[in-house]
Amino acid sequence: MKSVYLLLGLLPWATAALAQTSAPDTYRISVDLQQVQNDRVRVVVRLPAVRENQATYVLPSVVPGSYSKKDYGRFITEFQAFDDQGKKLKTTRQGNNLFLIDKARKLDRLEYLVDDTWDSKDKNFVFQPGGTNIDAGRNFVLNHYGLYGYLEGYKMQPYEVSIRKPAELYAATSLGKQSPAPDQDVFKASSYVQLADAPIMYSRPDTTSFTTGGARISVSVFSENGVVKSGQVSEAIRPMADALARFFGRMPVPRYHFIMYFPAFSSPVVNSAGGFGAMEHSYSSVYFLPEIADATRIRSLVREVASHEFLHILTPLNIHSREIGEFDFRNPKMSQHLWLYEGVTEYFAHLVQLQGGLTQEDVFRKEMKHKIEDMQKYRTVSFTDMSRNILVDPYKDMYENVYKKGALIGFLLDIRIRELTQGRLSLRDVLLQLGQKYGPDRPFEDEQLIPEIVQLTHPQLQQFFTDYVQGSQPLPLTEYFAKIGWRYAPKAQVTVKAFGELGFRYDQDKQEFVLAQTRAEYNAFGLQNDDVILQVNSTPVTLENAEQLLRPLIEPAADEKVRIVYRRGKTQQQTEALPREMDAEVQHLLEPLPSLTEAQRALHDQILRPGA
Repeated sequence: MKSVYLLLGLLPWATAALAQTSAPDTYRISVDLQQVQNDRVRVVVRLPAVRENQATYVLPSVVPGSYSKKDYGRFITEFQAFDDQGKKLKTTRQGNNLFLIDKARKLDRLEYLVDDTWDSKDKNFVFQPGGTNIDAGRNFVLNHYGLYGYLEGYKMQPYEVSIRKPAELYAATSLGKQSPAPDQDVFKASSYVQLADAPIMYSRPDTTSFTTGGARISVSVFSENGVVKSGQVSEAIRPMADALARFFGRMPVPRYHFIMYFPAFSSPVVNSAGGFGAMEHSYSSVYFLPEIADATRIRSLVREVASHEFLHILTPLNIHSREIGEFDFRNPKMSQHLWLYEGVTEYFAHLVQLQGGLTQEDVFRKEMKHKIEDMQKYRTVSFTDMSRNILVDPYKDMYENVYKKGALIGFLLDIRIRELTQGRLSLRDVLLQLGQKYGPDRPFEDEQLIPEIVQLTHPQLQQFFTDYVQGSQPLPLTEYFAKIGWRYAPKAQVTVKAFGELGFRYDQDKQEFVLAQTRAEYNAFGLQNDDVILQVNSTPVTLENAEQLLRPLIEPAADEKVRIVYRRGKTQQQTEALPREMDAEVQHLLEPLPSLTEAQRALHDQILRPGA
């Protein structure tokens, strides 16, 4: 981005309004979204009274939910501090995130510019749902920690944020809002922790709401080309929200806001370092998902991602350690319980859909199989040790395993709790009890969580934690899956229906799917490397529908003939074939047993039967 100099001055339109309503211990922040140059916005921070001679203004190094260092202070430029007479005070930048201010007892306000993170080409890219987008007059994604920080020692003071914005843009957020004028919104939070937990997206209004389980659910959408609408997203989310309400008995929050940005595949804000996905907050979640015209695929994608993020209303919102509840944005101390925050949440995300009748057991089982396969990429280590040290080597590269092995830990733990309590308790029951005891405002002590779970359930459960969560023993998949009538084998010889050896790669420049790792004599179609797939069953293959069309060529779902149009060299050809019976060695076989004992059936139905 080009760098231009902007004369920084106080924003009278905002500070005059704030000065009349704010207590003297309040941060009063002004953000101008009307005057944007080179994707930078101006921020003015009026500060509470400071007792020290030197103050430190902190921008976060790490934020809750990301579990990696992102150093948001590197997006701050032209930083200046002033006393109440408008005289500049000496400031010193210390690293990326700290600004030291001399004569701080005279400190009145800070002024600086903020770059958006979505346009950054830095190798330490900020995942889009956790960053900021500044698209003048059209869209603003504002994660507050990407815009402003706090004075060291004054993090828990109240905040009031006044935003000047184009009058036609709507603020999607879980924060309460006042609008003194069509082009001004004012938001309040009790502390920096609460403010950072409630992002805002500005765009032209497209919001749909509904009520379930006593909670008001809102869905706000910005789709770059208008392909995706909040109504269709709401239709995808509502059955899942209803299933969650049944799972909990009643929603543990009174409101929740899904904030969703859908970029085109060719959009400049799509960055391979960020990918697609979402980030959770207590009363909202932010999504960055591809803009796809296929309504069925959008529904599936939204439900898959949203179910996980929505379930964070249980943990860490209602169940979290002191490390999370009093998060240190400067030098974070990580909790040892990622198996709970992310792993159990991921397990529940799939279980809720199964119990709610939104998916079938074979789909759930396939998801667990994929997690077993993906888990193999990582060394077997203590999960609590990994969680505590997730920001440093060698553990920081193991983070994705919290969604793989972490989910399997949740599944096996649920099986063991139900077995030991003879069906009296489930993992859900235990966490709901913990949520009632603690809740959003009372953290647990990190070392006490596992003993408390054991106390609530059965003494023998401690051995599970000792071996597989705190320890580094391999998960007992064969033993535990047998308890619910599933057969698991790391390797097995089977006869399968398949088209044979096929692999694909995507040519970004030509926007084509090309055969790779393929030999003609080993697949039913006679396809070979470098053939270009054009159509499957008369449907042209695109990036948007590739998963739907190409996946059945790798894993046939039916014994039906498939016709393919392809290009070899410059010649277009077509071929068709039926899946063949083939002997194969299957890695991580997971299948239902042909018959179940009474005990297996009982445990199976307690966990996996729809409506359980």
